Amino acid sequence: MLLAVDIGNTLISLGCHDGAGWRARFRLRTVPGKTADEYAVLLRELLRARGLEERITRVVVASAVPPLVPVFRELGEGWLGAEVLVVGPGVRTGLAIRTDHPSEVGADLVANAVAAYARFQGNCIAVDFGTATSFVAVAAPGALVGVAIAPGLALGLEALAERTAQLPRVPLALPPSALGKNTLAAVQAGAVLGHAALVDGVVRRMRAELGGTARAVATGEWASLLAPLLSEVEAVDPWLTLEGLRLISLRN
Repeated sequence: MLLAVDIGNTLISLGCHDGAGWRARFRLRTVPGKTADEYAVLLRELLRARGLEERITRVVVASAVPPLVPVFRELGEGWLGAEVLVVGPGVRTGLAIRTDHPSEVGADLVANAVAAYARFQGNCIAVDFGTATSFVAVAAPGALVGVAIAPGLALGLEALAERTAQLPRVPLALPPSALGKNTLAAVQAGAVLGHAALVDGVVRRMRAELGGTARAVATGEWASLLAPLLSEVEAVDPWLTLEGLRLISLRN
């Protein structure tokens, strides 16, 4: 059984695939100081709770937090006795990476590109709602041709509360209207509707530069929340990155 691990700055997404389908997928808070032993105990409890006692034979990891790479390598090799593949330069992805510095493209973005292209088999854009909101564009017949990165939705709300004297922290939720009638609704209207407009605008520009045709998919923690507001994104897959990691594992 394969364990796919996407280590983000805020959350770690994990999924177990038995070759026929995903048996379990879950998210943990990213804690850079946590040891392999601590993560292993937590992982075993999660697997046991889902009735997954099969032995994991391979682990594939994408990480935006470099200090956690050796932690999850130790978890895979030491605790699970599994082969560990860390996505990075030299790993076969099935896509050409046509950027100025291919090694600088995050492993999670590469995984998103792989999964999106496998899904659409043509020009496509993957939008990932995480700590940052990232966009990756793929052109047929299989080349990652560009990336855009914006501050994430939650990050923007946190910065607004921290850098202003009278605006509070507000929960992430769809506002009832663009016309906020109180402070909470006003912040939600500006932040959430504004972020949706940002996403649609970037996707529209990327699509134009890809020749006018490209399908778009949203993934990440806030994808389902924002999906009803997005006119330029046609599909939502909160676990797209894990599927990309699975495909990369198969190609290596």
